[in-house]
Amino acid sequence: MFKAVTKDPKLLRDSIDIISQLIDDGLFNVKKSGIELEAADRTMVSFVDFKLKSVAFDSYECDKDITVGINLLNLLTVLKRANVDDKLTLSLDDKENILEVVLEGSSVRRFALPLLQISKAETPDIEQLLKKFTADAEVDSSVLEQGISDAEIVADSVIIELSPDKLRMFAEGNNSKSELKIFKGTDKLIKLNSKEIISARYSLDYLKKMIKGSRLSDTAKIMLGKDFPLRMVFENDNTFLGMILAPRVSESE
Repeated sequence: MFKAVTKDPKLLRDSIDIISQLIDDGLFNVKKSGIELEAADRTMVSFVDFKLKSVAFDSYECDKDITVGINLLNLLTVLKRANVDDKLTLSLDDKENILEVVLEGSSVRRFALPLLQISKAETPDIEQLLKKFTADAEVDSSVLEQGISDAEIVADSVIIELSPDKLRMFAEGNNSKSELKIFKGTDKLIKLNSKEIISARYSLDYLKKMIKGSRLSDTAKIMLGKDFPLRMVFENDNTFLGMILAPRVSESE
């Protein structure tokens, strides 16, 4: 049996909205501790690691671990139907093979979403990846978002660089350039750990989607390795959203 109730659907709606920017269908692991998702996008360029704790709900029942395949855009469409004062209930109907979503406010509305048969695709070994990151930082999400928007004016990719004294974002294209620097010791760069200059180039199209995680947290944690995937994490008391993005080897990719 699985049933979860919340009087504040916004956290779930925002989380699914962000994830659906990258992932179409998701195989959720529903556990006693909460709801989890690990999934790569179809191109294997990005990867999502999501955890929503059971305490995020007003009530949460789960008597055994189960996997649930859901089309994220379908789920998001339903979640967006919730009014500000609606109570949201999620439950599984094993016999009908559906996820039932109930919105209760001035009226009671029910939606039934079919469960999908999704094979567990190969996903990156996060623990192994973590060992290979050589630099990390925690930065104000709004500044990171600004750097992405600045770079988009001149190019479709951006170089993110961590060095012992600063975070730098640099883009160049069509004789135009953009650059953002945040120095260690300022209130916008909360933490910085880098023994040398580490940088890699990333797609702005993906970064624009990933930075939407700022809705979950005012700060973003980023981890880098030279020409290595970027890990970006947004976390609050009830939610963990980690996203990994493969680097672009050349500007023409």
